Amino acid sequence: MKLLKNFGWFFLAFLSFLFIYGIVLSMAVEALKLGASAYAVTLLYVALAGVYVYYVYKWYRKTPVSIAVSGFNRFIWLPALVWFLSIVVQFFLPNDPSVNQQTATDLTLTQPLFSFFATVIFAPLTEELIFRGMLARYLFPKQDSSKQTLIFLLVSSALFALIHFPGDVQQFFVYFSLGFSLGLAYISRKGLVYSISLHALNNLVAFLMILML
Repeated sequence: MKLLKNFGWFFLAFLSFLFIYGIVLSMAVEALKLGASAYAVTLLYVALAGVYVYYVYKWYRKTPVSIAVSGFNRFIWLPALVWFLSIVVQFFLPNDPSVNQQTATDLTLTQPLFSFFATVIFAPLTEELIFRGMLARYLFPKQDSSKQTLIFLLVSSALFALIHFPGDVQQFFVYFSLGFSLGLAYISRKGLVYSISLHALNNLVAFLMILML
C-alpha cells in the first residue's frame, strides 16, 4: 500500500514536470515564434521556471534519501568517466538526431539566449529533480544494497531516455547512457549537485557545438 502511495506521489511530481514546467516552456517557445521580444520572454520564463524549481526542490528536501556505499558510488570520478565515454561513442554512431535534439538545435540557432537558459540551466535542474531526486525520494528512498541501487539506476536512465522521445534503439541508447552517468553522479554524492552540474556540462557542450558547427 505504501509503495502504491509513493508511486502516486512520484507520478504527481512527473505530471507537474509535464504540465506545469512543460506548459511554461512551450508557451515561451510559441511566444518567440510569434515574434515576441526574446529578452522579455526569457526573463518571464526564467522567473516562472525558477518558481517551479524552488517549490519542487522544497518538496524533494522534505524526506532524506538513504544510499549505502557500493561499487556504484565508491569512486567520485566514475560518473564523469561514463559520461565522457558516452560522448566518445556518439562520434562513432550515425548522425540521426532525435526529435528532441532537432528541436533543441533549431531553438539554439534561432534563439540562443533563451536556449541557453532552457537547455543549459533549467533542463538540468528540472530533469534531475524529477528523474533522479523525486524518483529516489519516493520509489528508492533506502538503497541499502548494490541491487537496489542498480535497479534505481536502470529505472531512472530508462525514464530519462523515454522522456526525450528517442526514435530508435540508437537514440534510446544515447539518452540511456547519459541518464546512467547522471544517476551515478546522484548516488555518488547522495544529492543533486553533482548530477545537475554534469547534466549542465553535457548540455553546455552540446549548446556550444551547435553554435560553432
